[in-house]
Amino acid sequence: MKYFLYDLHLAQNMDNISEEEFNRNDRQWLQNVTDYQEIFKTLSNRLPHDVFEHFNSWGFHDYRLVKMEIEHESLLHLSVHFTISSDVENKENEKLWVLRFNNVSFYNYHHFNYDNDKSVFHREIDDWLYQEFLPIDQSKISFEVLFSSGGNVLLHFSNKSVSIKRVK
Repeated sequence: MKYFLYDLHLAQNMDNISEEEFNRNDRQWLQNVTDYQEIFKTLSNRLPHDVFEHFNSWGFHDYRLVKMEIEHESLLHLSVHFTISSDVENKENEKLWVLRFNNVSFYNYHHFNYDNDKSVFHREIDDWLYQEFLPIDQSKISFEVLFSSGGNVLLHFSNKSVSIKRVK
């Protein structure tokens, strides 16, 4: 993540920091949000309209990752699908979405808290925190998502090769 840094998120959620440090972190966070929004706006013609509009605000912030699937037709034709729930505890009121990336040319997974037994957040609850769509070049975009558990997924995909669908 370039703008929504996990360490900065953690620092904002610590109880044992000074007011000065909290304010400095908060200013940095607000600057990062502003900087990211400027970059994201440049992708309006490279993402499908519904995807751009959905992520032009909070995206899936505080939704829960239910499932992540990698679909392999060949290593040249790779897709990654995220199934995300608004409320896994209350199935009746749950909103369920599928975010699908096609033509994935790069996939990376990292867990910041894999070996951290004293994590600030629960290491096995994958609540969606923040995502970034960033240009790589004229035909490729990166997508990176950070989860409260410390999980992080980074993808590279071709322009317009992402879709979003509410399934419930």
